[in-house]
Amino acid sequence: MTDAIVWLDSPRAPERRIGGKGGSLARLSGLGFPVPPGFVVAAEAYEAFAESHDLATVTAPLAGLDPRTPMAAIRELLAPVAERLEGASLDDGTRGAIAGAIAELKERAGAHATFAVRSSSLNEDSAGSSFAGLYETYLNLHGEDDILKAVLDCFRCLWQERAVHYRTFRGIEHAGEAMAVVVMQVVRARSSGVAFTKNPMTGATDEVLINASWGLGEAVVSGYVTPDSFIVGPGGEMLERAITEKHEQVVLTGHGTERTAVAPTHMTEPSLSDEEVHEVVETAHAIQREYGGPVDIEFAYDDFGKMFLLQARPITT
Repeated sequence: MTDAIVWLDSPRAPERRIGGKGGSLARLSGLGFPVPPGFVVAAEAYEAFAESHDLATVTAPLAGLDPRTPMAAIRELLAPVAERLEGASLDDGTRGAIAGAIAELKERAGAHATFAVRSSSLNEDSAGSSFAGLYETYLNLHGEDDILKAVLDCFRCLWQERAVHYRTFRGIEHAGEAMAVVVMQVVRARSSGVAFTKNPMTGATDEVLINASWGLGEAVVSGYVTPDSFIVGPGGEMLERAITEKHEQVVLTGHGTERTAVAPTHMTEPSLSDEEVHEVVETAHAIQREYGGPVDIEFAYDDFGKMFLLQARPITT
């Protein structure tokens, strides 16, 4: 199963095997954008897992779902799937391949690095279906056992109720979906945010909207804070700059993350400098040129002021 490991910096990484998120990160890395080091457990590993546990049998009834199916009925159909997955495990070949990649990633990232495990289904982050927030991400993992458990949990989340409902609504065949998994170094973020090259508030394609706050991006994407907002025009001019009072942030702990109070001296300070706003805009525009259409990106700045890209995807309607 060693061919199930695809490094993000591999030339011409096959997007079909590594899902939307993994494919985008590999593409960005190959183009020279600042992506943290990492690898993807390709969809072949999930497919071997599904075959060994005969998931096709217990998931077959889901083919009859349509968007009008009540959630209670979906929940009932998923009960046998959850039971099958409860005691599921990775096969020895997959575990060995992932363990070897983890050891190499630790060498690349350094002794003090921690890692994120992120779901990357084959249909995720596509132009028609984002699956935003439907699959799982696990942050600040240290050891091999924790990472392997998180990979297995990403496989399981393909069959969560909300994911099945979304696929049904989008007309995506359940039997044809598979899960790849990204394993990458965690950025110890001083501040994080998202940027859109098409203003989602107005539809303007010549404006970039940035939302940012202190700490990890979870505070922004999960709505824990009202983020700072920057709108930049086509000539790089600042059209709007709204700095909020930010009381909370999400930070790394010894194991995992936690919500903590923002220091009083930082509550009303902008989470991005004007130079960083300019850098985010230039980066977002460069990615848009490569992707051929409007995109949204997730980014983080570390304590040294270095920007990292954590995700990029086409803007869906």
